[in-house]
Amino acid sequence: MYTKIIWQDDTPKSELFDDFYFSSTSGIGESTYNYLEHNHLENRFKNLTNHQVFRICETGFGSGLNFILTMNLWENLAPNNAKLEYISFEKYPISRGDLKEIFIALNCIAGHEKLLNTYDPKPGLNIHKFNNIILKLIIDDAKYIGTYDLDTIDAWFLDGFSPAKNSSIWDESFFVDMAKVSKKQTSFATFTSASKIRKLLQKYGFEVKKDTGFGKKREMMYGTFIA
Repeated sequence: MYTKIIWQDDTPKSELFDDFYFSSTSGIGESTYNYLEHNHLENRFKNLTNHQVFRICETGFGSGLNFILTMNLWENLAPNNAKLEYISFEKYPISRGDLKEIFIALNCIAGHEKLLNTYDPKPGLNIHKFNNIILKLIIDDAKYIGTYDLDTIDAWFLDGFSPAKNSSIWDESFFVDMAKVSKKQTSFATFTSASKIRKLLQKYGFEVKKDTGFGKKREMMYGTFIA
């Protein structure tokens, strides 16, 4: 069930998709820039009210780096009684042993041990609770998102591998269902700037903006749901 990891330039790479899990320049910097900053999570977490629920949905859990960085930011900024629901799809999960090696390469990023202690992915829905944070890790293809009962999403992390190498996760059916569980001002961010993805986002109600990409990437995209 677990995917095979190879290492190149001290960076984990998927053998199946021949693509890196994160930038060799800085995985932490890349995730922070693309997903936390371009979804404006710092201000949004600060401005939450007590007992408010904030939902993030991610395509491509991978190493869990986006989740860990989001969890750390939440614990530093969100009101004590607010709740974070983090939903993430992953068709090809990394083994616990490989995940441990990745975290060593990331200098044992704060919070990694919380994930490692509970990480044991099974097909379908896996629920992990960390105080007022709930991780719903779904071991399935993101294009089947419509078969899961999701509440309205506040922010999307469109990750996964390059659309040219992993077309399934970028299937048009996903964007149809993405729009169904978005509301006005639901945000998204993605490392890719592929025109096909931009057109699909626009087709299903998202305003798309571009910014400079991280590291060697020329551009990335972000925006909000306006339909």
